Amino acid sequence: MDIYSFSSEVFTQDKDVLDALGYRGRRLMHLASLGIPILPGFILTNDSLLAELDTPGTNNQKVQKSISNMESVIGKKFGDSENPLLIKYVLSPQLNMIDTFASLHNVGLCSSTIDGFASFVGEEFAYHEYRNMLRRVVTLDLEIESDANRRKLLEKMINSLKSCTDAAQTKSTLVELEGLYPQEIFSDSWAQLEFIQILYTKYLKFSESVNDSSLLVQAMTFGNYGKKSYFGSYFTRDIVDGSNKLYGQFFVNSFDATSSDGQGIEKITKEIYKDLDSIARQLENYYKEIRQVKFTVEDGRLWVIDQQEADGKSTQAHIRTLLDLNKEGVVRDEYLITDIQPNRLAEILHPVIDRKSAKELSSFKGGISGSVGAAVGRVFFSTDELMKEYRIATQRGLEANFILIMKSTYAEDVKAIEVCKGVITIEGGYASHAPVVARSLGKVAMVHPDIKILKSSVKIGDETIKEGDYITMDVTSYDKPTVYFGKVGLIKPSIEESGILEYLEIVQRFIGDFDVHANADQPKDAQLAKLFHADGIGLCRTEHMFFDEERIPLFRSLIITDVMKDRFKILDKLGKMQTSDFYNLFKIMEGHPVTIRLLDAPLHEFLPHTRESMLEFISYYKKDYPKVTESEIRLRCDMMGEVNPMLGHRGIRVAISKPEVYAMQIRAIFEAIYKLKVEDGIDCKPEIMLPVVMSHREVKTVRFGKRIEGAEILGIRDIEEAVRQKYDIDPLPYQVGTMIELPGAALNADKIARYADFFSFGTNDLTQTTNGISRDDFNSFFTDYNEYDLLERNPFKYLNGPVKELVQIATERGRMVRPDMKMGLCGEHGAEPENVDFCMDTGLNYVSCSPYGIPIAKLSVAQHNLRNKK
Repeated sequence: MDIYSFSSEVFTQDKDVLDALGYRGRRLMHLASLGIPILPGFILTNDSLLAELDTPGTNNQKVQKSISNMESVIGKKFGDSENPLLIKYVLSPQLNMIDTFASLHNVGLCSSTIDGFASFVGEEFAYHEYRNMLRRVVTLDLEIESDANRRKLLEKMINSLKSCTDAAQTKSTLVELEGLYPQEIFSDSWAQLEFIQILYTKYLKFSESVNDSSLLVQAMTFGNYGKKSYFGSYFTRDIVDGSNKLYGQFFVNSFDATSSDGQGIEKITKEIYKDLDSIARQLENYYKEIRQVKFTVEDGRLWVIDQQEADGKSTQAHIRTLLDLNKEGVVRDEYLITDIQPNRLAEILHPVIDRKSAKELSSFKGGISGSVGAAVGRVFFSTDELMKEYRIATQRGLEANFILIMKSTYAEDVKAIEVCKGVITIEGGYASHAPVVARSLGKVAMVHPDIKILKSSVKIGDETIKEGDYITMDVTSYDKPTVYFGKVGLIKPSIEESGILEYLEIVQRFIGDFDVHANADQPKDAQLAKLFHADGIGLCRTEHMFFDEERIPLFRSLIITDVMKDRFKILDKLGKMQTSDFYNLFKIMEGHPVTIRLLDAPLHEFLPHTRESMLEFISYYKKDYPKVTESEIRLRCDMMGEVNPMLGHRGIRVAISKPEVYAMQIRAIFEAIYKLKVEDGIDCKPEIMLPVVMSHREVKTVRFGKRIEGAEILGIRDIEEAVRQKYDIDPLPYQVGTMIELPGAALNADKIARYADFFSFGTNDLTQTTNGISRDDFNSFFTDYNEYDLLERNPFKYLNGPVKELVQIATERGRMVRPDMKMGLCGEHGAEPENVDFCMDTGLNYVSCSPYGIPIAKLSVAQHNLRNKK
């Protein structure tokens, strides 16, 4: 059999037959099998079309019988002069592809039927449809015509039909058109149908792109066929928040959405709404996702015209759909996990733009995504100006939505990133200062190398932005960032209502032994991490604790003060602050491991970098040291400057050159854990991490201490014992480990493992030092390297080969010394699914990432486990 009919009651599920029907044909048969009220029709397979071409008339009887079946379902007759059945032809190729000539509607309209059709829809609409049908016929003819002279005539006729604007012009043009084709196709519906079918068959034979297609023939209905007629389109549920209610519009007595004002789908008649809702449930259960449905109601009777995937649905809506289907037993837990791309989870945790409100604004697309989300605010070009506006706004109860745009950011700018909604830098990349800080704070960030700084403004694309102007940032995980020039409405997330927590409960069942920890420095970060089932804190960047507006002047004073007595006074103040910091983190994590990285950032980074911040610091310092001159303060700051600070006075080198700084932090850690044990009865799991280690000698020195003539470095062991004696309490277990972030450390991992209890791979710096590229300056040449295929992907987002090899070497050598040694990755690579796969395959125990990256990493782990299980 070469012709297959379909309706809500007639269909085939034979796999061999379905394979011959093309993707559109298969989709219709699936709908028919669900009992959905689709418009009836039939499908001519490719074999039947070729047979027709060889022997004209081969399919006539079968076609007539199939149309007769359509007539009995619809209640109209093909070729009837009073209420004609009209049909459409649609190509059904084997693959879902864009073809040059997909469909031709309103076959059956001719001189003997058009008046009857017009009596329902009006003469103007009837002739509008008639000329569109004829224009498509001529276009189809043109696709297969080879004679140059006739092609010119066809092209002229297409233009003539395009230029018609009313029924009168159409009638006049028809006279000219009738000279090109047999007269009966303009007067006899059946002759017209046969002629068009032959044209399609020739087109299929001679067009290489669609020469294996079938031809789908289907009845047409119209939403402008009287008072009880509608056209409509709806989603099976809300595509923004995922609430289980129909979302769309219908148009009374309208052919499409352009001919009248629409009404909310909930206002349609109760009977129709009930049917639409039933169809929605059937489609979601079958396709396991939100679907978009187009329908007509002709004379009170509902017909589904088409349905397809819901483009533009939010990740939240998709997840809530899956959760509902999971509760109903339609999908299993495994399907929930494998059906979501991990990076899409970032959308749930941050605001997204309201696409409707963005349509009217000009925009510029480009740059690098640093921290996903959407932000609206007034722009400021310096921390000082932004903080000044922020103070004014908060004092007066005004709107405090700001966006920071700077060339690059430093420690002193963290306070501005913390209060603003988003940050744009010109220099840097995914792992540079502003994006890293923004991710840890849940702010939006992007890097835009093409921004031009002017005297009192910046230029983005062709737009000049002045200080105080509004812009909107739209930074996604799956596309280039977009800047809108003006205010766009935002849809704010609700973690509790989004379904993400319920989703993570299911994900957690498939996590296994591999852990996901959090990079967290503040209590709110730890609280969020705990909400997302983090297994601990894998990286507490203690330098971030000194970036606070009230603390950074104190820490700057510590750096430049050369009198030890004064230094110890400052350290005593900072020590109390650090004890409180660590106490809060340990208490929130309640027995989960908390890895405290001792001071890592270059001391140079804490110093003032702008004229305004320098003047503020000078004023602060002179209050405590009035005899020190301004020039002396400036000189001391200048003396701290380094040519290459990222490879200079930072990390464990501070423990050697200024051991009192690390001693303060270590003492604060033990003060916090013993105080928490005494006051709250909570056992902590502290892990002290030493950064920028080159050799085992550094680790041994800091862990056990060292004395030379006239100098001493107190070891972690000695400091812990002193604090414990103060509290008169039994010792609590703790671990001392190191970051592996230098190639030398990776290659000497076996020696370092003799003195370190754990390794944490700091892949930001390991990528810098292995490849010899700065994460802050990388984008100045990355575009050129990418263009010439010299470096395909950003190595600060995706671990590259040499870095992976060093991680593997360090893992193997470290475990030769300590077979059960715990190892993790805590760089900015930690939430990227591809990197998670590598860490799990390499045998690491955990990854650590920003709190907002935890759901992404968790889902990546679960998907990895499911793949391995299969």
